[in-house]
Amino acid sequence: MRMEPRIGPEGRDDELTRALRVLHAPPDGEAFWVSLERRILARVTVTEDDLWWRQLARWRRGLALAGAAAIIVAAMAARHSNHLRSLHAYNEIEGTRVAPVQVASETEREASREVTLRYVVGP
Repeated sequence: MRMEPRIGPEGRDDELTRALRVLHAPPDGEAFWVSLERRILARVTVTEDDLWWRQLARWRRGLALAGAAAIIVAAMAARHSNHLRSLHAYNEIEGTRVAPVQVASETEREASREVTLRYVVGP
């Protein structure tokens, strides 16, 4: 049994196959390959001006300014973050601080026991 590849719903189309083979056939002759090699080498050849470090040298002023700006922004962000942490820590300490002694004064209208009771029960 011979297996024939099917192209299309009715089977193989020999006329279409021949046309595609002609269309996609490699070119004949040495001239094509020589000209292709020249075109490739012309595009690949690197001159002194195309080297990547030469391009960076042209951008050095812009790169230095961008780096300085990045350092300044990072320093400002770190300083602000440190300030916020310090402020938060200070507020936390101040919020939990309780005065160890409350001063109570006795007036003529209040008895000594009421003053003592307010001292003990007070905040």
